[in-house]
Amino acid sequence: MARGRIRLGNNIPVQCPLIPDPFVPYHCPGNRTLYAVCRGSRRTQARYLRPTPFAPVSDLFLVAVSDFSNCDKVAYMDAAVVLPIAYKGRPGGNYLFEYENDDRAIAAGRDLWGYPKKYAAITMSPTARRVRAAAVRHGKTILTLEVDLSRPVAGLPQPKVTPHFNFHVLPCAEGPGWREARVIERDTSPDFKLLSHKTGRARVALKSLPDDPLGEMAPFEVLGGGLVVGNFHAQGKNGWGRVRETIRNGRALRG
Repeated sequence: MARGRIRLGNNIPVQCPLIPDPFVPYHCPGNRTLYAVCRGSRRTQARYLRPTPFAPVSDLFLVAVSDFSNCDKVAYMDAAVVLPIAYKGRPGGNYLFEYENDDRAIAAGRDLWGYPKKYAAITMSPTARRVRAAAVRHGKTILTLEVDLSRPVAGLPQPKVTPHFNFHVLPCAEGPGWREARVIERDTSPDFKLLSHKTGRARVALKSLPDDPLGEMAPFEVLGGGLVVGNFHAQGKNGWGRVRETIRNGRALRG
């Protein structure tokens, strides 16, 4: 049996890291994102953003499922609820709930950039007319999304959700609480190469688990949805994140 190569990685176990090191660059040709634009309660958004430095800017939010099966570094699926927010007056997006189906992708998003990723089994089933996606966590379907591409929606709002602003919390090792929090900005959108974008009538269902309160986004109106296909690239300065603020012991420090 060939002996494994011992490395010094940037994540544990350093001898054989979970996250491919370096994680950037990575590419996903033919990346597909199914999404719906929903109108809900701005008050609910504000309640969930209260522990963060972010503020809601709209009663709209996105429900999205992305297929990264063609990713050259880690093949995975992603499902999320994304809020359009403002950070110190700058518009962007915050991933309120996010799920993926591969531990390497989950660890990379959480450890490197503060995305709130958890595990779920995620599927996307496209046909000529309809595309359906679902996320199942602990045996319960917490998110379903279906878009009928044969029924286009004219004038569908497109909330601004880039750049991403994440609130990355580092817990204390010695006891309860957190030692440090960082606001991390990341935006891969300048390198995305759009191939097609179709809209359609959409249906969305969000269900809660005790630690996954997606159902609290209800009631909401689904304005429509779409399917975006393109070549995704996380590379160079746009592939990595930028620390915009560090909060330690109640004091905010510039990143």
